[in-house]
Amino acid sequence: MLSGDHAWDTDDAAKSPVKIDLKGYTLTLKTKSATSNTGVISGDGVTVTSTSGDINATISGDTTGVIYGAKLIENFDLVDNTYLWALGAKKEALDGASTDLTVKNVKTNDPTDGNWKRKQFKIVGGGWNTAVDLSSATVTVEDSIVGHSVYGGSVITFSGTTGVSVDKTLVNINSGAKVVRSVYGGGESRKADTISTVGQSHIIVNKGALIPGTYLLGSEGDKPTEKGYVYGGGNAEGGVCHVKNAIIEIKGGRVAHVRGGGRIEETTGVSSVDVAEIRLIGDEGLNAVSDVKAGGEAASGDATLVGSATIELRDITKAPAVEKVKIDGSGTEKGTTLKFTRVKADLSALTISSMDILVVDSGSKVTINDLGGAKTIMVTGDFNKMPATNILTIKNAAIAAKVDVIIAADNLKEYKWDNGSLMVMGRDSGVAEPVKPELPKDTPAEVKPVEAKIYAVAPDATDAEKNNVIRDASEKLEGISSGDLVVDASGAITVKAETVRNAASSLVAYNETITKVGPLPVFNAEVAKAQTAAVAYKIKGKDLYATDPSKINVIKYLGSGEAARFVYAAAAADFADESYTVMLHGTSTIADSIAADTEYDLVLFIKDGGRFDLDKADAFVADPPAVVQTEKKASGGSSSGCNGGFGALLLLGAAMLPLVYRKKR
Repeated sequence: MLSGDHAWDTDDAAKSPVKIDLKGYTLTLKTKSATSNTGVISGDGVTVTSTSGDINATISGDTTGVIYGAKLIENFDLVDNTYLWALGAKKEALDGASTDLTVKNVKTNDPTDGNWKRKQFKIVGGGWNTAVDLSSATVTVEDSIVGHSVYGGSVITFSGTTGVSVDKTLVNINSGAKVVRSVYGGGESRKADTISTVGQSHIIVNKGALIPGTYLLGSEGDKPTEKGYVYGGGNAEGGVCHVKNAIIEIKGGRVAHVRGGGRIEETTGVSSVDVAEIRLIGDEGLNAVSDVKAGGEAASGDATLVGSATIELRDITKAPAVEKVKIDGSGTEKGTTLKFTRVKADLSALTISSMDILVVDSGSKVTINDLGGAKTIMVTGDFNKMPATNILTIKNAAIAAKVDVIIAADNLKEYKWDNGSLMVMGRDSGVAEPVKPELPKDTPAEVKPVEAKIYAVAPDATDAEKNNVIRDASEKLEGISSGDLVVDASGAITVKAETVRNAASSLVAYNETITKVGPLPVFNAEVAKAQTAAVAYKIKGKDLYATDPSKINVIKYLGSGEAARFVYAAAAADFADESYTVMLHGTSTIADSIAADTEYDLVLFIKDGGRFDLDKADAFVADPPAVVQTEKKASGGSSSGCNGGFGALLLLGAAMLPLVYRKKR
């Protein structure tokens, strides 16, 4: 705790405090010797804070102040021609360590000549010339002016440190943050014999952040590829930077340039990214950008190609307010995919180019000017009960003569592509309605028929309302995450068809493939403690995907990517936990065959507290079931087909009672 202006002139970690409270005074980081040009604070979890203080890391023209092992840097000003590094990793960091650095309310006064070249504040999640491999590095910046750049990974500026890595980096650029130069998901490498590697980089730019690219760096026109960029990769100034998977999420603010790849300063450098994912989320995310590109940049020469890239526009409801927004898929080796997820807007003002695949999901109804060079359209999502809808409209008819349409969706009955629009129609699979089954008289005493309640919302409910019901359902289902569930077109909560397909694939024979998936509504039912509940769905025979009751594939999703089968019970004596039977609807007669247009009761038996009961509260059972169809693989390949699905009937009158949610005990 300072009681006056102070000069810090040691880099001895043992002498460095964990917390420095400036108390409104000036801290000057001095060089420790005549041969050093660096003033150092070295610690583990260092906090530097003040209600109104200055930190001046300038001793002579090129003196650099460094804070190793920084955890929280907040509430002071950087003055004069300051060079300051804030590093998440401590100087003596151990392999496998994690860092978490927050910079908040650190302000830098504008240079008198408007030139930011001599005011350099760098923030690094990893280390600086520290030869250790870290597990993770997190950086959060808000209400601060960063006079240079932010790096998720580690930085190497000297020879001798040949290679460093960080498994995962996360960089949050929050409201009030202003970055003069760039944000990198990776690190930096300046020497030819060095490499800085990141497994997965993740950058999130939020509302109120500013990376404008308008600051002067030296002479006018200097450093054009550093001004206002967000890079998924690293900065190679002569060495090598590599990121395996780069994720960039733009949720708001203002960013001049977004690049999935990395940056090269010297032609000898390499800045590679294997897979880049750029996501423009919400209307504010789209309005935050004007220039998005899958690849990287180079100060001179060519940038290193990204392996493959996806640029996703998600939850967009209106045209961008920014004019001439460019979405460019160039700079990749294996191609770029442009993905529309829940986009319901006219985006024909966008300039789209160099795309290979365009993906449109069932929640989208989007208009674009052209396909941006894409030769393939892929349709995804769940179209259960969806009426005929143009999910994609092309405003400019001058498009590729031949476009392949690939259906990778559930419950899609048919589609039509006429080079100007893509019309799709969902499959009407009938209604799977929970009912209380009639059981034969010789049913075991511990088996009790019950009527299940399903989780559902009105089909036209808001996204927030749907998410609330999904969250409530997930909380009652042990091992099931909200991400496993979806609201189908009828409003019922089911497990995602894709989730069921992936989990159930391990249950089918090696020479079979799953061709249809019919998720049933998630249910909850009350039964006496330790008894076995008999829960039924009224369902059409065609939706059981079999003519022999014993051949129906009734799947129980257990969560975490695992599934199991219900076993067929041919007689009442066989009714037991983890089994199923098929009865003629409304009767106690077990069906001996299945007819497509006949209604049946698919009865599931689940014991309270058993393996298939995901509601671990006593006297309640819950289940997210599904029915799948399998077929023999074709010789030399695999067969495919549309997926089935089930909607829930929202009953009228007294039956339309809300599900009473209970907390787990």
